[in-house]
Amino acid sequence: MPTQLWREAVPARRVHWLRWTLPFLFAAIVVFYQMLFTTYIHNRVGETAHTLVEIGFYSVVGPVFTWLTLGLIGRWLREREALEQTARAQEQHLASIVNASADAILSLDAQGCIRTWNRGAESMFGYPAEEVVGRPLSMLLAGEPSTLAPFDPSQPLQNYETACRTRGGRTISVEATLTPLQTAGTFGGASVILRDISQRKAREQLLSEERARIARDLHDGLAQNLYFMGLKLDYIRKRLDGNPDEAGRELAMLKQTVQHAIREVRRTIFALRPLDLQDKDLDEAIVAYAQAFAEQVGLRIETSVTSAARRIPPSLHPTLFRVMQESLNNVAKHADARRVSIRLSVEGEVCRLEISDDGRGFDPENQVIAARHLGLRQMQERVAESGGELHIRSQARAGTTVSAVLPLRGSP
Repeated sequence: MPTQLWREAVPARRVHWLRWTLPFLFAAIVVFYQMLFTTYIHNRVGETAHTLVEIGFYSVVGPVFTWLTLGLIGRWLREREALEQTARAQEQHLASIVNASADAILSLDAQGCIRTWNRGAESMFGYPAEEVVGRPLSMLLAGEPSTLAPFDPSQPLQNYETACRTRGGRTISVEATLTPLQTAGTFGGASVILRDISQRKAREQLLSEERARIARDLHDGLAQNLYFMGLKLDYIRKRLDGNPDEAGRELAMLKQTVQHAIREVRRTIFALRPLDLQDKDLDEAIVAYAQAFAEQVGLRIETSVTSAARRIPPSLHPTLFRVMQESLNNVAKHADARRVSIRLSVEGEVCRLEISDDGRGFDPENQVIAARHLGLRQMQERVAESGGELHIRSQARAGTTVSAVLPLRGSP
């Protein structure tokens, strides 16, 4: 047990033990030497020999004790230095991980003020460390004062969604995790991880809008057609005996309605297919989708993609693909068109996507029609999130052209 305690003790503790042990050990050796060995030498050899032995003893024992003691202390210090270097290397490794993280990782003191600020936080919020260290965490939070209540440094918090403000005044959605820290058994602050979930929330919003649009399309299209067919069938049943010719004409009209409903169902199912951008370039995906869509709805679709379109960054591909997809869906549903042309090009530092049809067109100034039949708001929001603009040109019986213009650089 004493050996184990000695090995587990820190160097300062070992030196303390040596300071109290070595003097008594040295004194015991001297007493033993003087009482037994020197008396024997003095009586048997004589005074001169005794003096020489005394000189040799004290000139050797003292330096040997000193050398051994300093050697032990030096070894302990080297062990401690090696441990400290390992600890510093681990701390630097952890610090580099924290600093390189894309999430905002910061620490708070007991009063809820910011103590440390990593590069992820600087990138997310736009504040350099010297502007936020020492200031309360509430400077980052947006919304009502009630949103600040969960950020009590002494209480843990996990996967809490809230809103924060950046240096430029932009509001972003974040997911916060707060962990209280203990120092020597007492509360010493907290660590906070803030993750930007704005893109995830935007995807959830788009998914919700897509579900609402599909539900609206099914209600306005398929559900009403089925209800109409039910009325027609009841009407035909009553006419079968009295006027079979009229019943036959009504059945022919009903067949057309059924065929139209089938095309609407196929179009809706086709629109639910996932984006085909994983294994294809944008130009290949546009051509493949246009060909498949034309076969589904019976349209003639011409595509034109310039070679410069390969300069379009991947971050813009989903936006452009969605605009094309939504535009084709609107053409098939509302335009009564025969031909559609899709053109994707790069002009200077912007890319342009144009979808034109020869359908019946509409009045773009009529906001009720635009919102109800074109999904204009969804397309405008998608394009605006990428820093671009959406333009719609249409005229009654003269077709419609949808143009999306997005910058190649500086897109959010």
